[in-house]
Amino acid sequence: MTIVLDRFIDIFLVIANFCLYHLSPFFRSRTGWENPRVQNITSLTYLLRGTWILNGNLNKWRTNKASLFPNILQVQTINRCNGKCGMCPYPYTVHLEAREIMDDVLYSKIVHECAAEDDFHELVPMVQNEPLLDVKLEERIAEFKSIAKPHQSVEIVTNGTALTPARFEKLVKSGLDTITISLSAFTEETYNKLIEGLSWKQVTENLECLSKSPLLSQINVFLRYVRQLGNEQEFSPFKKYWQGKGINVSNYEINNRAGVLQGYEDRTPYKSFFFQRARKGMGRKIFKGTCPHAFGIMHILKNGDVPLCANDWEHREYLGNVREQTIREIYNSPRMQEIRELMEQGRFDEIAPCKDCSFWKEWLQN
Repeated sequence: MTIVLDRFIDIFLVIANFCLYHLSPFFRSRTGWENPRVQNITSLTYLLRGTWILNGNLNKWRTNKASLFPNILQVQTINRCNGKCGMCPYPYTVHLEAREIMDDVLYSKIVHECAAEDDFHELVPMVQNEPLLDVKLEERIAEFKSIAKPHQSVEIVTNGTALTPARFEKLVKSGLDTITISLSAFTEETYNKLIEGLSWKQVTENLECLSKSPLLSQINVFLRYVRQLGNEQEFSPFKKYWQGKGINVSNYEINNRAGVLQGYEDRTPYKSFFFQRARKGMGRKIFKGTCPHAFGIMHILKNGDVPLCANDWEHREYLGNVREQTIREIYNSPRMQEIRELMEQGRFDEIAPCKDCSFWKEWLQN
């Protein structure tokens, strides 16, 4: 039975991936249809696009252990968030740090290095924070876009509370290409059970205004829904309503943030054996048997420190600091190469931030 299922997954993914990859230039997003960098990114191809980009780096490394530059870079310009979400470890990790904002000199160094690299595709000025709390965010985005290559884009993920019509207009004018709003509920009751400290009324009013904005042709907008116990029944009406408003919708499974998320098991919906087997079969094919964070994604914190993974909210391993080294030097350090070799051999449990991570256990592990 297992062999038959794996074979079916192989055939299905080969056909689906081929069709989506080659037909994606003909897709038209509900939003951002006038923006050449994002006009073909839809709810169907949003997640796969990142995989297609990252696989290029992975293939180069597997061929000749080539020097790599991250395809996607997340930058924490401020280490603060205004919410307390049940699916996020922020309240008992980053929130306990002293408040800090990335200085302009460090940020400029980072974006100039990125803009010079052909393999670099996307800047995400957010890591373990709420990016709209940075009052200089629009200036930072505009600085990068003023020197970026035509294919290089900018995306942020926000909880939406500060996404007022005026702020949305400023973000679009700064050159932001994609904005993803994390919502994960269709009713106020469910929202308040999952999230503390944020206003359902404020977020939904912002979204209703955004859905009517004439600027939607210039920026791709996604609503992100993280499935978990307590909200799984609301996804269908959520998707129907907001897609009806002309907004793209994407959904994710809750993950344990490298083992740091408290109460993860209590938030995880039941998955049948068939589903779990199919997910692992698909995961090994889509991600080519390894974790993309080590081959195409990098994360920089407010002070220049580079943690191995953005999912490691306890920052158990630092790879370097971009004040003292270049991004390329850090991304090709002896330790980074050692980590890639361990991942290639499936030895995730020998890497501290990876040891308890639900991603490789639920998507890659045999």
